[in-house]
Amino acid sequence: MPIAFRRRRRGQAIVILALAMVAICGMLALAVDAGRLYFQRRLMQDAVDAGALAGAQSLVASNGYPNGQPNQALYYAAFDTLATFKQTPPDNNPNAAPYTPQPVNNTVVEAAGGYTVTVVAPSAYNNKQVQVTVTYNAVATFVQVLGFNQVNIVATATAEAGTNAKTYAIFAYTSGGSGNTINNDQNGYAQVDDGQDGGDACNPSVNGYAVSNAKFHVPNPNTPKLNVNGVVTVDQASDNHSLYQYWQSPVNFGTATDPEPNYLIPDTSGTANALNPTKHGISPGSSQVINGVTITNTSTTKWVYVYTPGKYTSSQQIPANGDNGPNSIYIFLNGLYYFTSGANLTITGGYVSNTSTGLPHYAGSPAVGATDLPAASDGTNGVEFVFDQGSAFSASNSSLANDGSVFFVAPSFVPTGSTHVAFYIASTNANTGAVWSETFNASASNVPRFQIWGTVFDASPSGSMTVTGVQVGPHNTAPTDGNSSGQYAITGEFIGATLQINNGNVLGNSAGTAATCPAPGTIGQGAPALLVQYNNKFAPAPGVNSFLVK
Repeated sequence: MPIAFRRRRRGQAIVILALAMVAICGMLALAVDAGRLYFQRRLMQDAVDAGALAGAQSLVASNGYPNGQPNQALYYAAFDTLATFKQTPPDNNPNAAPYTPQPVNNTVVEAAGGYTVTVVAPSAYNNKQVQVTVTYNAVATFVQVLGFNQVNIVATATAEAGTNAKTYAIFAYTSGGSGNTINNDQNGYAQVDDGQDGGDACNPSVNGYAVSNAKFHVPNPNTPKLNVNGVVTVDQASDNHSLYQYWQSPVNFGTATDPEPNYLIPDTSGTANALNPTKHGISPGSSQVINGVTITNTSTTKWVYVYTPGKYTSSQQIPANGDNGPNSIYIFLNGLYYFTSGANLTITGGYVSNTSTGLPHYAGSPAVGATDLPAASDGTNGVEFVFDQGSAFSASNSSLANDGSVFFVAPSFVPTGSTHVAFYIASTNANTGAVWSETFNASASNVPRFQIWGTVFDASPSGSMTVTGVQVGPHNTAPTDGNSSGQYAITGEFIGATLQINNGNVLGNSAGTAATCPAPGTIGQGAPALLVQYNNKFAPAPGVNSFLVK
């Protein structure tokens, strides 16, 4: 009996081992197939990423194709995707304007080598995106014993065309008609610079174009001058006797029509959590913790008023009735400020900034405008003002002609939207008047400062923007907190449908000296009012052609 029992136990072990081997083999088969399918999925993701980027490249605007070439975007997206698998579309003919006319629903489907590629272009934001999806039925090997013959794998990617490859110091994108899209008032000498401080006078750089898609109007008299250090491109010109390029005249215009850059507006939905935030007042010699930031008023005479990010549906006036004097300090904590429903931000005096002192602050080498305040809770590390539904911004020194300053630094990081934008006028603003205006009058004093370190961008075709020269040139390449003179009113880009350029009545400004080429060191910039200087550190994604969205 004991011997028979042991034999039965041996028989059971063999059965258990056989069953275990089936399970173990199944697990090994699943592991092998899973690894193979993972690498297949990774290859497919690489393919759609490459295809989407290639297609988006064809949606980048150019002079000849302001909306890009969607048919080329479709073709190259499909071509590059299949090329990753060493396949080609059946209609491989890139030089014959493929997919003409534009396919129904902007969609093409190409199949080769077992891969099915679906491309949709243009799509989504501003018709600047390409979506690529590839499907593949992978044949199972080892796991067929478990009943799986095929596994369907899907990968998708979306890429967006970036800005036009050009960069701009000033750019008015309205085209056609008879109106002036850049108009100069000729009230003194003024300068627009491409970021080279005139050092490229004998060999103009491609940075910082001055562009008018209709008329660039710099009228007589000829005594005041508007100087542009950079390339001037216009679709039309009208009475430009006072326009100079590197302090030389006449200007040889380039002719082109450029598209409006598609800089992205930030997501403003989160600002509703802080509706019309309370302005905080801090008396001389005291301090407060506001939104987690300690603000100390070191002044013995001036009050400090602190604004916090949020959604503003009521207008804000600086200085406001009830404030303690027109020369108070006004600090904007870093973050997004959304003015909508006709709410305006109006500055007529005081010291206004997003720095801890309310005064200009510089950092780096070469020194540039900087904020010393911490980033907002969402990571936004500067200020961005968005104006929508009839809202507007204006700044002057009408309440305090001989004192005061405005100093804002745009964020280099925002969770959504384009970086380095200090002011964004939404495409839905629909204000037919002045949506953004800076009209400082420095004729009585050299003290007033207006400096925006970032881009001012108007996406709405209905309004106009005005910038006035405040600082006296030449540009100071080494500003300090104690000396903020010699800086441009806007450092970045100044872009809108219609622009008004006011030379400004600035004490001490005079004509520059014409450059003498090719001898180095002979470029004279004079002391003009400084208007706009292109700087790629404060311009939104200059020259970006295409990038993956998801």
